Amino acid sequence: MAIFFGTFKDTKMRNKEKKIRHRDVQDVLELIGGRWRGAILASLCDSSKRFSQLKADLGPITSRTLIKELRFLEDNLMVVAEKSIEAQNSVLYSNTLHGSTIEPVIFAIHKWSAKHRELMLKKLAE
Repeated sequence: MAIFFGTFKDTKMRNKEKKIRHRDVQDVLELIGGRWRGAILASLCDSSKRFSQLKADLGPITSRTLIKELRFLEDNLMVVAEKSIEAQNSVLYSNTLHGSTIEPVIFAIHKWSAKHRELMLKKLAE
């Protein structure tokens, strides 16, 4: 005699929830993924920055790529560009209120990355 732990409806609901979870993870990875978007958001977690400060933080990124990625993040309501009060022709980039809600995720990725890097270095040393 077979014992079933749940109904077909329960299984169908779990599968639907799983699909939603997978979609949500893919959406976030698309948003912060790639080589530069996560780094841009991480840099802006510290403070608002001018374009040149962001470029210096990120190292080998080209101006064209930085502009493209900043526009993408602006379009997705993660970053806002405002005229700087300090410098007349300068723009200050910062995380939006919505964009700042991803900071715990950025910090969790950083923490996980450090552990993963350590694990991989141990593996390579063996």
